[in-house]
Amino acid sequence: MESLHLKEVHEIQDLTKGHVLYFFKNPDHYISNVIEFVLSGLERNEYSIIIENDRMTPLIKKSLKGKLNNNCLEKVMFVNNYDFYYAKGDFRVNSIFDYLPNLIEGYSEEDLAVRSWAHVEWRDEPEVSKKLSASEKEADLIVAKTKLLSVCAYDSERVSNELKESLLSCHNFLVNE
Repeated sequence: MESLHLKEVHEIQDLTKGHVLYFFKNPDHYISNVIEFVLSGLERNEYSIIIENDRMTPLIKKSLKGKLNNNCLEKVMFVNNYDFYYAKGDFRVNSIFDYLPNLIEGYSEEDLAVRSWAHVEWRDEPEVSKKLSASEKEADLIVAKTKLLSVCAYDSERVSNELKESLLSCHNFLVNE
């Protein structure tokens, strides 16, 4: 079921569930939003799974270490975004729930609240826009079924108008910088 209503929001940290589309331009502002996302999750006793690239992960971790104790840091998990999106050799969204048993010791769906933040990046390849659109539609179904909060962040410079229109059709919320 694709999202029927798209609501524009300015504050990600106020959301508790939904499929969020975030177009960003400024890396510093982007990192601040990731940090706010994690902090608001911790206030709700939720784990945060951050699907991010090797350039941004150290910057995010450094900022979090300055704000959180070790117990809180243990509730923030990082997955390399290329490992996540290309796990099966070709670009596609995998369910975050496929990764949780490997990330969280003693994981069980019944007693664990999780939210995810994914920096969506892709290789230059033919038909990537169609693959991105299909993957986001699949992710929308997963998010709706599991009732989690999932942010999909895109570098606005890499998103064509055609892809942007397609992405807008399969998310509940839109955040623009």
